[in-house]
Amino acid sequence: MIIIITEDDRNRQERKEEMKKFKFLTATAVLALALAACGSEEEAKTESTDTATEETAGTETATETAAFPMTVSSLTTENTSEDGKATVFEDVTFETMPEKIVVFDTGFLDTLDALGVEGIVGVAKGSSGLPEHLAAKYESEEYANLGTLKDIDLEAVAALEPDAIFISGRQTAFYEQLKEITPNVVFIGSDNEDYIEGVKESIDLAAKIFAKEEKAEELKTTLDTKVAEVAEKAAGYENALVTMYNEKKISGFDNGEDSRFAYVYNDFGFKPVTEDIEASAHGSDFSYESVLAVDPEVLLIIDRTASDVETIKAEIENDIIKQTRAYKEGNIVYLDGTTWYFGSLGATTEVSKVQEILDELK
Repeated sequence: MIIIITEDDRNRQERKEEMKKFKFLTATAVLALALAACGSEEEAKTESTDTATEETAGTETATETAAFPMTVSSLTTENTSEDGKATVFEDVTFETMPEKIVVFDTGFLDTLDALGVEGIVGVAKGSSGLPEHLAAKYESEEYANLGTLKDIDLEAVAALEPDAIFISGRQTAFYEQLKEITPNVVFIGSDNEDYIEGVKESIDLAAKIFAKEEKAEELKTTLDTKVAEVAEKAAGYENALVTMYNEKKISGFDNGEDSRFAYVYNDFGFKPVTEDIEASAHGSDFSYESVLAVDPEVLLIIDRTASDVETIKAEIENDIIKQTRAYKEGNIVYLDGTTWYFGSLGATTEVSKVQEILDELK
């Protein structure tokens, strides 16, 4: 067979081949355009996400720093010392969160520690001592010794160049001198007539300055729970007497407004066996005969000497005290003087006080 291909046939074949090439090139171009469009869209999304992330991060940073500058007021605006001199405490403005902190109040040190605040560089380690749980940490050389609660080593304070100094009543006389070291001196002694609310104010002040609000709520809830427990326990007793033992002498405290331990009655719920005790921060000079005369059902003894319990028992539980109702019913409670006398208004020291009573009155 002979096949004859004409010129027209060749032309038609070439046109078919060209058409195939054109379709292939067109499809390739469309695909390329589609891929390019997708890439642009993804890039736009990525840029948008990155921008949003940067904006979010910027917002978080702004939130973290928005609290400063921060102006705080002392928990008490004025304090009158035993010699009648009045000291007025000024508001303090912190430009940034304090990083080098000096603390002269044991209760506030306890609160800062419980909140997890970092940056404490110096405390008073003098003759008064620290409660056991604080001594284990702050007696180390890592923290400077700044003297005692009533006799501050100003040179040691100045050497630390602190950003903040926290004081209470025992350091009032040093207020102006401490302000020469830094203007950021805050008085944290509370004048709230409701003792437990005063503790909470102290916790809130620390939480505000150091951004520990969430932890502060936990501490306040624990405190409220323990106070409710001891109040329930106290309701089961007819009356009680708070005393303090120091150097073979005993002092008595009632629920008067000037009584150092009035909160044991007013907040912890014990009913005072007498309301006729001379008002004094250090209590009145009682005698063992005085204790027997009022004959409390519960006798609370704060050991100011920080002796072991067996040592003061030999002094306290004499022939006179053995005649009291508290002794006969096994309701004499010995309390740690370091915590009770020096650790007031602390977030966990107050809980420890309550627990001591609960552990003894079972």
